[in-house]
Amino acid sequence: EGPREGGAFGPYVQSERLPIYQRHAARLVADGAAYFCFCTRERLAQMRAAQQARGEITRYDRHCRAIPVAEAAARADTESHVVRLKVPEDGAIAIDDLVFGHVEWPLRSIEDQVLLKSDGFPTYQLAVVVDDHLMEISHVFRGEDWLPSTPKHLLVYRAFGWTVPPHAHLPNVLGPDGKKLAKRHGATKVEEFRKEGYLPAAMTNYLSLIGWSPGTEEEIFTLDDLVRRWRIDQVQKAGGKWDRDRLNFFNGVWIRRLSDDELLRCLDPFLPADWDRVLLRQIVPLIKERMQTLGEAKEQIAFLFADRVEQDRSLLVPKKREPHATVTALSRVTVTLRFLEPFAADRIEQAIAAVAADVTWTVRDLTIAMRAAVTGRRVGPPLYESIALLGKARTLERLEAAQELIG
Repeated sequence: EGPREGGAFGPYVQSERLPIYQRHAARLVADGAAYFCFCTRERLAQMRAAQQARGEITRYDRHCRAIPVAEAAARADTESHVVRLKVPEDGAIAIDDLVFGHVEWPLRSIEDQVLLKSDGFPTYQLAVVVDDHLMEISHVFRGEDWLPSTPKHLLVYRAFGWTVPPHAHLPNVLGPDGKKLAKRHGATKVEEFRKEGYLPAAMTNYLSLIGWSPGTEEEIFTLDDLVRRWRIDQVQKAGGKWDRDRLNFFNGVWIRRLSDDELLRCLDPFLPADWDRVLLRQIVPLIKERMQTLGEAKEQIAFLFADRVEQDRSLLVPKKREPHATVTALSRVTVTLRFLEPFAADRIEQAIAAVAADVTWTVRDLTIAMRAAVTGRRVGPPLYESIALLGKARTLERLEAAQELIG
């Protein structure tokens, strides 16, 4: 339901609903619940300046409220004006919020708000109430920063004599600095997260736990789980902090929940079209455990689809190992792999272990040098399986290039 989809309560574009708002504003004036205000911008500015000078809260002084109804109606035909709500001068207005509980406001703290502007457009306070009522909205959910505006909405409901739907003001999502999440904290649009390789299920799962707790240690929820389990009375009043690392954790969990074929389909938009999909299908199970976003896959496996990789001498020589010793170790690996048959991951693992023992290196140090030579990276998919998929010819070529680079 909406501007594109249509529905039973259209139109859905606010500018197309102007006659609706204007009729409702006129109704409130006719009922004595609102009035025409003819104050100019200059008068309002002078009024606020005087209030500030006296150390008072700036608010409309109800100057036009006392104009006789007939006189106001006549002036409205020729003079620029707004429509203001006639707020009672005494008493209080309250709501039992589904999150914050009973909240009450003294009416003397609420000014006669503008409902309809001089250009005929409604303010949010009028439009939101009229739209929610006419569209039969059952529950109102908003961010907690809208709670101070709620009494204004309640007064509009009261003026029309309408039933107020249940309201819930949800805690804001906060950035690492404790302030409301904004663009300065990083990506905030769904499209941006999609482009970075976040799964819908992971995003839903993570967002559901910001400000809500199921009352157990459980963390992984499908959308169906959340439909069954989520309860408004478990929503916390304090804002939850946005944590990219935690989102990455959930995304990794949901990536690993995909079958290999599902993951390959999800990865397809993130990988070059000319990459061999048969080879991709073989590498996907190897990177699944190491991925936090779909966008990471290309960099992790690019070495399989390149004729050569850019090698970094600082990565090729493990810490506490000498360059000449590294060349010797890689040379022994090269000779061993050249004659290894079949060129399979388990045989490669055995061969590397034997070379490491022969040159008195740890397997870890030897594989560090080999990974840097073969992939150009410090980390990546399991090395032995990667070498098997890369093939003997390209593996040997890269090992020899690494030895030349080290010198």
